[in-house]
Amino acid sequence: MRILITAAEEEELITAKQAFNLLAREQQQKLDVTWMLTGIGTTSTSYRLTKMIVGNEPFDLAVNIGIAGTFTPQFLIGSVARIEKEYFGDLGFETFTGFQTLFDYKILDADTHPFRNGALNAPALTAGLEKILDKYPKADGVTVQTVSGLPEKTEQLRKGFHPHIESMEGAAFFYVCILEGVPFVELRSVSNEVGERDRSRWDIPKALDSLRDASKELMEALSNEA
Repeated sequence: MRILITAAEEEELITAKQAFNLLAREQQQKLDVTWMLTGIGTTSTSYRLTKMIVGNEPFDLAVNIGIAGTFTPQFLIGSVARIEKEYFGDLGFETFTGFQTLFDYKILDADTHPFRNGALNAPALTAGLEKILDKYPKADGVTVQTVSGLPEKTEQLRKGFHPHIESMEGAAFFYVCILEGVPFVELRSVSNEVGERDRSRWDIPKALDSLRDASKELMEALSNEA
């Protein structure tokens, strides 16, 4: 099984590599894994991911992993979310009445492919994978290019998108995979509350530990599917 595992930063990708090394040898041999750093943000992610997908043999599954911020007590620090929907949270217009998306402003129809009702939606996977991934609550993600640090911005994202998770790459990952027809999954481990500007209060080690565990479970399931 050909798997592409992506992350924005090296420390995130290292957790997946560590998880792979914890697998039994026979499980490792069933997986043909390609590791890729997307870089931070939608521009780098879109470019590098498209180049990787177009320039290689087809992948059976693309995986995006990373740490992220949470909008809700439903996802506590160290918890892992499976992202079901992604929104571009800052693609649109600032108006006198507030921020409006391209869809709100009628520049683009909300059901223009690959969007459905303004969102990018994750695909259903095989029954075996779905069973494993069911342990991770599904979440809606919003992707921004400036991490939210002001209460007004956090509130604007809450009202506009009703998200659970904030990242800087998720929507770009969804967008490319949908257009290129590659099955995919995004897993995010929570390191901080959205709006917390003091990075020393983020629990990155705990989030990375959770990400490692989730990556191992996912790869074990993939080896069983192979």
